[in-house]
Amino acid sequence: MEIITSHNALDFDGLASMVAAGKLYPGAIKVFSGTVSKSIKQFMALYKDSLSIKSPKEIDQNQVTRVIIVDTANPNRMGQFKNLCKRENIEIHIFDHHPSCDGDIKGSINEIHTIGAATTILVEKIIAQGTSISPFEATILTVGIYEDTGSLLFTNTTSRDAAAVAFLLSRGANLKVVANFMEQPFSREQSYILQNLLETAQHYSIKNVDIVIAIYEGNNFVPGLDMVAHRLFKMEECDGVFLIALMEGKVNVVGRSGNNSLRINEALSSLGGRGHEKAASAVVRNGQSCQEVAGIILDNINEIIRPVAVAKDIMSTPVKTIDQNRTMEEAGRLMLRYGYTGMPVVQGNKMVGVISRRDVGKARTHNLGHAPVKGFMTSEVLTVSLDTPVSEVQKLVVEYDIGRLPVVEEGRLMGIVSRTDILRILHGEDYPEDHKLLYSISDGGIKNYSGFMRKRLPAELFSILEMAGLLAQEISATIYCVGGFVRDLLLQVPNFDVDLVVEGDGQVLAARMAEKLGGKVRVHERFGTATLFLDEGTKLDIATARTEFYEFPAALPMVERASIKEDMYRRDFTINTLALCLNPSKFGDLIDYFGGSKDIENRYIRILYNLSFVEDPTRILRAIRFEQRYKFTIEPDTFRFAGDAIERRMLDKLSFKRIMSELILILTEKDPLPALERMKDIGVWKYILPEVKLEELNRMTVKRIPVVLGWWEDRYYGSEIRTWLIYLLVIFSKLTTPEIGEVLKRFPLDRYALRCIENSVLVPKLAQDIINNNEMPLSEMDKLLVNLEAENIIYLLLSLRDELAWNRVVKYCDLKERIRVELNGHDLKEMGLKTGPHFKTIKEELYHLKIDERIFNKEDEIRMVKQWMTEGRFSDAMVD
Repeated sequence: MEIITSHNALDFDGLASMVAAGKLYPGAIKVFSGTVSKSIKQFMALYKDSLSIKSPKEIDQNQVTRVIIVDTANPNRMGQFKNLCKRENIEIHIFDHHPSCDGDIKGSINEIHTIGAATTILVEKIIAQGTSISPFEATILTVGIYEDTGSLLFTNTTSRDAAAVAFLLSRGANLKVVANFMEQPFSREQSYILQNLLETAQHYSIKNVDIVIAIYEGNNFVPGLDMVAHRLFKMEECDGVFLIALMEGKVNVVGRSGNNSLRINEALSSLGGRGHEKAASAVVRNGQSCQEVAGIILDNINEIIRPVAVAKDIMSTPVKTIDQNRTMEEAGRLMLRYGYTGMPVVQGNKMVGVISRRDVGKARTHNLGHAPVKGFMTSEVLTVSLDTPVSEVQKLVVEYDIGRLPVVEEGRLMGIVSRTDILRILHGEDYPEDHKLLYSISDGGIKNYSGFMRKRLPAELFSILEMAGLLAQEISATIYCVGGFVRDLLLQVPNFDVDLVVEGDGQVLAARMAEKLGGKVRVHERFGTATLFLDEGTKLDIATARTEFYEFPAALPMVERASIKEDMYRRDFTINTLALCLNPSKFGDLIDYFGGSKDIENRYIRILYNLSFVEDPTRILRAIRFEQRYKFTIEPDTFRFAGDAIERRMLDKLSFKRIMSELILILTEKDPLPALERMKDIGVWKYILPEVKLEELNRMTVKRIPVVLGWWEDRYYGSEIRTWLIYLLVIFSKLTTPEIGEVLKRFPLDRYALRCIENSVLVPKLAQDIINNNEMPLSEMDKLLVNLEAENIIYLLLSLRDELAWNRVVKYCDLKERIRVELNGHDLKEMGLKTGPHFKTIKEELYHLKIDERIFNKEDEIRMVKQWMTEGRFSDAMVD
């Protein structure tokens, strides 16, 4: 594990350096070393969902192999990682701008530069490597440089710091956001003026906009009133501020605005002021007093101010909620799927609390994912009204460190404002949301595939689908073919495993179809699904399209298209989100909300959103399986998110049962070898079977499996072979017996599979014995092989490189397939033998004589038994 950390009492340069280091070490985990400054606490209260930084207690220091330290090399400032940095087996990389001192930590990489900010060092590395950064990241890095260089005004500032800022500005750094978190140096005179302004400041609420006007009267001119106005603006926490200062007989006015509704240049225009919407100034020389100037400004504001943005303007509605009795695991899964950091909790129609993604994390830490949401939710919930100004909402979010605020009107839940909604107001479209949709919306209108379906599908199946559409229409429902069936139809790959989704009552429709078409229905109440078994052997799986949330307010029921869209959104990849409508008026219409048909055309495997692999890491294995089956390519963003999930060890969270299920599906593919190699190349295999070194696998043997299996199934028709088990036997072939035992302890396999794997250990020696003994009677071979299953025999054949030995085993299999002892117990009693254990002995010996081709039919069997009786072999078993 690699971690990125900085000094205790973390400041913005340290934080920004950690963010920059994360771009250079994308697999490393960012961790606070201890405490953080007040300004960082305020910053993280707003941005914690965007910056994934862990606390020291969330890290197992024994797993750490590399530490990247930024903005310090002093071990005494390393907080809870001080001792970790002393370990001999730890690799350390240091990036710092403080002068070196005795006792500093020494790393294998020591980038120590005497410049204004540590962030600058890492920005230079980012530039050199050509690493891309977002405007949001550029903004954070600029804050770091500005803090330690006093906005490039401190004497320690170098041209390298300025060049780094210039680069960051070219990448979209937002100086408005930077300014919100900066402290600028003040002169003594400026501090005196500021103190006077604070004493005279008056707040005015104009159309929900908080305006501050402050007056100072003095004799001497003091420069830097813009900095004073900026500081006053921050300290008063208002929407706009106007500093009015009488100096040397002139009234100087400086205005600042943080609200789009208040344009400072317009407010000061009648006073001859000039500037920008958010910052402007004026000098009044006509002898008017400060109070008169203030009155003019207030009059102007009343005329020009625009309605301020309020909660109803930015809230999300309708609100997706979760019932208090649902489990924490369900809550976490749904929040991941839809990109929420939290959700309101309801009891019936009443909101009773809020649950967050962090709450879910705590529940999982204590193995309480099965517990109901009501046990972890926050029941004392802050709310806002529809007309609460956004600036007030932002203050509440920061002050109370909460991620979302429900919007309530007369007791009704009307919407919800999240931290992301506020940040989007601040950053516009540049803000990087943690939930990102990867698919593109399909265009070009609805395509109809009815003719294509008629051409490609068996006539009987096509008629069944037509009938399903007619019956759905009769009960005012809509029915679709979905998923893999549609995908393979477009790819022209044979697949008649039909899945149907109904907007309406799927179970009722299944019953109607069984009544009309003949057949039986098996209902699965828990999942709202049914399976229809038709008389001619066709099987149809029928599910009801459903959403996992109840939405408020919901004046109208969910419309038809939203329901199937919700159902498709739960799928793993865009190519599996396609649906074909079967209702008569729309029969064959392709429903493609997520660009699946385009990805089929471009041969891409694409997830629907960036957290898909976090929600279900088995999708990584499925992506590889589909990629290799169809010779597609995992789309670049999807591949990147898969790599990130692998790096974060998400596969470790899967049960061995789920891993084995996915491995079996891969090994059942026509040619699983490319998928196995892909798993090794991208780092998946070590989470599957780390004991097995795939590079040592005999690829020739693996490639022969489909050939030998095809030959076997043609020769011994009717025998059901588990293809995946044969591959597993070959994969295990290089393991020792104890190693195989350890693997079997982890993976839940049935008794048959366990028996095959245990028997496979004997196969190499059996193969060698057969090769070495060309004269071995087939009856002796039978004694060696009698307890082996068919998969073991196929594995034995794969192990044989000697043609004579192969032919002898094949001859044995042929004889074993058709030879039967024809004498039964009744026949033996008729010949004068008493019933007893010798009957079994007689049949075994007859079987071995037949397999050695020394006797051939029932008459030979009778003759042989009589001969044994004459010889007195069974004298004690003969009837007196």
